[in-house]
Amino acid sequence: MDEITAEQVSAAIHSFLSEQLDKKLEPEQKALDKCKAEDDEKRVLIQEGIAALKHKYTLDVWMDDAATRMASQLKFGTHISKGIHPDSKGDNVNFGNASPLPKGVVGSQTLAKLSLDANGNAAALPLAAFFDAWVSEADNIKVVDVIEAGSPALAEAFGSDGEQAQQYVARFKQVLANSADQPTTHERNKQILWPLNDSIKGDQYIALVPLYPSAFTSDFFGRVNAVRYSEENKQARDNRKKKSVEQQSYKAVPDIAVVRLGGTKPQNISRLTSKQSGRNYLLQSLPPQIGGERTYRLNREQESLFSRHLNQYAGFGFKTLFDVVRNEKKTVEQRDTRKHGSEIILAEVLKAAAQIQRTYPAGWSQDYQLSMAEKYWLDANRGALEGEEAFLLARDTSNWQQEIIESFAHWLNASLRAKFPKRTAEFGDAEFREWKRAMEAAIGASQRAKEGVF
Repeated sequence: MDEITAEQVSAAIHSFLSEQLDKKLEPEQKALDKCKAEDDEKRVLIQEGIAALKHKYTLDVWMDDAATRMASQLKFGTHISKGIHPDSKGDNVNFGNASPLPKGVVGSQTLAKLSLDANGNAAALPLAAFFDAWVSEADNIKVVDVIEAGSPALAEAFGSDGEQAQQYVARFKQVLANSADQPTTHERNKQILWPLNDSIKGDQYIALVPLYPSAFTSDFFGRVNAVRYSEENKQARDNRKKKSVEQQSYKAVPDIAVVRLGGTKPQNISRLTSKQSGRNYLLQSLPPQIGGERTYRLNREQESLFSRHLNQYAGFGFKTLFDVVRNEKKTVEQRDTRKHGSEIILAEVLKAAAQIQRTYPAGWSQDYQLSMAEKYWLDANRGALEGEEAFLLARDTSNWQQEIIESFAHWLNASLRAKFPKRTAEFGDAEFREWKRAMEAAIGASQRAKEGVF
């Protein structure tokens, strides 16, 4: 904060007021431009309105209104009451993130700095926008940081009268701190009774009132959107449909849901909620996987890796593929989703193969009923054992990869026919060739990367 000057703060404040004024003047100016020559009375009224707006957004007038009216009509906090129920009249709370979280747990404490949210009279929300205005984006300093720092030298930028300006800053600091000794709850808020020692006999409980962590969810919302909708990610996704450009990997966030707060008026919930149009992301809720990474186990009597067991292992990819086929709409988006589903299935197949190659001992396939092509694939180190020279020679000279490619395509087509028995004609030679091309591409990519899967 030491490197920030009063001139920078003053410039940021005047820039904010200028932007606010321009928004208000735009409709007035359009109305003035439409006035006919004979509409003198109407023109005078509009010009008086414009003059009043310009006066309203002068530094001293706006600051006085912000420190008195607006400040009294807004509640600030990192955790808000209306996020639990829109009719709640309970207080918001500023969360202190001093207490650490256990390893592997993410919460508000994870963030180095929590944004302040605000709600109340929507007409007073410009004050929250003012606090969020940049003083120096390069130094990550906003107006709120200047207020909380409390530097008298910088405070003078908040008004032409230095003493009055410091009073404004003190009032803003008080409002932002939201330091209620006994925050109030409301009948619309939920409560959790947490038992203390001897709670049953002594009826001793603590009433916990959960609030909505809008500062945390807003940060998460912004991070997800930065991943999903960045120009680089969007370009990489678009390039999938183009054969003439180099393909780049892109990031996706599957299985994410959206909960909307506030209906058609998210500004009634809070300022951060309004900036997100009421949308808040929810990650998939799944039970923990006991024992770490999923493993694929072969049965000794199993004649092929491509079995019903593998269908279950690649269940998410099949669900994605089946949903698209069930939809029957032949749009570009549907074709892309179908391709995405088959890519997930293929990735799971290669993952299972790599896990078998990595964890099964060399020569394990001697006691299994798999085809020789799959033994060459999944038990590649068997050829290094004594007495397995014939296996090594056959693996090096035969075109066993082609048999794997065709087995994969047959398995995928058979899975689709079994799922959609009345539409078996749709899964014929064209689809067979499509699945073959996908596996051929995967084999080529694996060999170029020297992953050892093939």
